[in-house]
Amino acid sequence: MQNTSSFIRFIKKHLFEAIDFVFPPQCPYCNQIIHRSQIMCDDCFKQIHFITGSKCHRCGRPLPLTDSEEKLLCPNCIAKRKIYDLSRSAFVYDSFSRNAILKLKHADRTDLRHFFVQYMIRAGADLFEKTDLIIPVPLHWKRRLTRKYNQSSVLAELLAKKIKKPYSTTVLTRQRFTRSQAFKNNQKRKENVKNAFCINPNYDIKGLSVLLIDDVLTTGATAEACAKILKQNGAKAVYVLTIAQVIQN
Repeated sequence: MQNTSSFIRFIKKHLFEAIDFVFPPQCPYCNQIIHRSQIMCDDCFKQIHFITGSKCHRCGRPLPLTDSEEKLLCPNCIAKRKIYDLSRSAFVYDSFSRNAILKLKHADRTDLRHFFVQYMIRAGADLFEKTDLIIPVPLHWKRRLTRKYNQSSVLAELLAKKIKKPYSTTVLTRQRFTRSQAFKNNQKRKENVKNAFCINPNYDIKGLSVLLIDDVLTTGATAEACAKILKQNGAKAVYVLTIAQVIQN
């Protein structure tokens, strides 16, 4: 039995070496050849702005460094509480993270999900114990026809598998086609997604804590529209986890 296992490991090792020789792994950002054990090259990794250290307890926005152990809030969360309960993001949304996220959304680079989910798990660790169900922000069927897949579903499915939580793409649906949220202010974003989502009547989410997955948190308008309909249908809490967050001054 031991000899069989050793033989299988030997075959796998040399098979991967052969594949890497013919199709060497590349950095998803700059296409530089990298080692199989690497996710990206060292130069690109250094350019990522991770959200670490002190952050707002509710929205996860970075805060000035402090030694306080209290659950601090940013000025926006003090001024107005969002409909969703907590949100977390792995990276700051800037030109570097934007490039990779657009590759995931529009260039069939679903392989990037492994990199993103690895850091989303770190960013959202405090949410998972309270989570009963993982749901992606849904795409309208018209947009899915052009994109071929929902990037939020790709992330949510892998995340659910990694943290061993239930996952569904059919509980929450987008009942109305909406224009892109890009280049819209907060009010226009809210109007654009108003009444865009609905709950599948075949599902009962009463009393459940839902983790909503999306790629980017900008103003939170889409997340709030989803959270509103989820809570109207009985969800106990709604948490939001994204790859990146726009940090507004």
